[in-house]
Amino acid sequence: MHLRPLEPEDLYVVAKLHAQCFTAAWDVGFLGELFAQPRTFGFIATEPDGSAGFTLASSAAGEAELFSLAVRPRSRRRGLGGALLRETAAHAVLVGASELFLEVAIENLAARALYGRLGFREVGLRPAYYREADGSPADALILKRALPL
Repeated sequence: MHLRPLEPEDLYVVAKLHAQCFTAAWDVGFLGELFAQPRTFGFIATEPDGSAGFTLASSAAGEAELFSLAVRPRSRRRGLGGALLRETAAHAVLVGASELFLEVAIENLAARALYGRLGFREVGLRPAYYREADGSPADALILKRALPL
């Protein structure tokens, strides 16, 4: 596994990874707009057979927010998500963040377990924050972790 900073030319690959991992996939246009915002950064993970995961985050006023963390299905349960999150958190510290926030779908038990192992704690709830494949609403937990990890 190799991690490196996300570049604008990676956005097509990121869009494909996002579509493999989430029902409401972000397209290249949306990702480009998000990535073009000041203080937005991310990392991409590659394995010998190609891109395997990414993070996208932003930092301002001492806080960082993780917009997305995705690992393609066949690369899960090998520590890639944790490595991406640790790298993202380390960069957030470098740019002045002392806390990292994120939202996670309540039913995403694997992600919640990862965040729990890394010390994230629930600080709120966003009702109907996500949409399921059938269009029904899904709640999200707001999690927070002091930095550094």
